[in-house]
Amino acid sequence: MSVLLLGLDGLEGLPLGLLGAVLEPDEDDLSLDEEPDMPDGELLEPDDDAEPDGEDGEVDDAPREDELLAPRSQPYRPLTATAMGRRTNADFLIKLIWTLLSVGKLGLPPFFSTYRARQMDFIKVTLFTDRDGRARFREESIALPEGTPQSMLSKVFPSSGYQLRHSPVGFRSQWHCTPAPQWVFILSGEMEIGLRDGSRLFRPGQHFYSTDTLPAGATFDAELHGHWSAQRGKDPLVTLFVKG
Repeated sequence: MSVLLLGLDGLEGLPLGLLGAVLEPDEDDLSLDEEPDMPDGELLEPDDDAEPDGEDGEVDDAPREDELLAPRSQPYRPLTATAMGRRTNADFLIKLIWTLLSVGKLGLPPFFSTYRARQMDFIKVTLFTDRDGRARFREESIALPEGTPQSMLSKVFPSSGYQLRHSPVGFRSQWHCTPAPQWVFILSGEMEIGLRDGSRLFRPGQHFYSTDTLPAGATFDAELHGHWSAQRGKDPLVTLFVKG
């Protein structure tokens, strides 16, 4: 190792590394240490103390207790076409069921008007005489507390008999009041009931409970009381009357 002096006199005797002295390595110092000579083909073996072994010199591969308790992240599994199809079908069924259960809010088609699944009740359509003497329709709910979920039943209502009627194509009655309360069921054909403020059409499978009797003490007025009925469509009208 040689010493370069920066133009200062009398500093030759200073120790190496002091201020004003720059160390310059010799060429011999720049050479890298050569690897130790080893016989050809000889491999280095690890020391026996480098890694602890199990019993009889075997390596213990059993997981530690902390490794068993530590949570492990699950590998990412992309959504397959089959899984997407199942999810789409499930969403469709849920929306369909919800629509069927909610359709009562939006108004049911005529052939569903007597029973609404979302209410689990039977909807009774009643033709009655209002306070002003005019006949009008209203709907009432009848509970179905008996039977099973697959066969819900109401209580047993009394009746005094039943009667069948056949009305040919073109039939239409005059204005009249119902003489006594009775159920009217449409078996085939179509039946229209006319009122002072409009009319209503009934199709096969539908019904109404007719109670538009003449008010007590009143004289029938064809301009005020009652209703008229008529056959509609191309088929004769067949009805069942159940006396209440």
